[in-house]
Amino acid sequence: MYKKLEAKWNATLIGTRFGDVKGVALDRAQEGLGMVATVRNLVRPILDAYGVTGARGLYLSFATALLRHVIRQKGAAATAYATGLKAYFSTTHKLDPAILDEIIQVVVGWAIQY
Repeated sequence: MYKKLEAKWNATLIGTRFGDVKGVALDRAQEGLGMVATVRNLVRPILDAYGVTGARGLYLSFATALLRHVIRQKGAAATAYATGLKAYFSTTHKLDPAILDEIIQVVVGWAIQY
């Protein structure tokens, strides 16, 4: 198996392919990182208002997971994803459903434009 991989692997060709798409990849990465940063900045005030300190990372994880799904799905599908993620995070991680509802409103309201 290794000999087949070694025979197919051409470092020059692979390097050229990566070089050709580098600009597109960097543009997409920058756009995605900007969206994540925006969601984090929208969610932090909610967490501050509720006095959340220890589980901030889990709430931010919920927000970014929600973002990942609602930028791909709209309408009823986005609602189903949000409901499922809320149930998962509130049950598994014992997060406050009221806070999750506010995060859903902020993230879905912001991301639905995309």
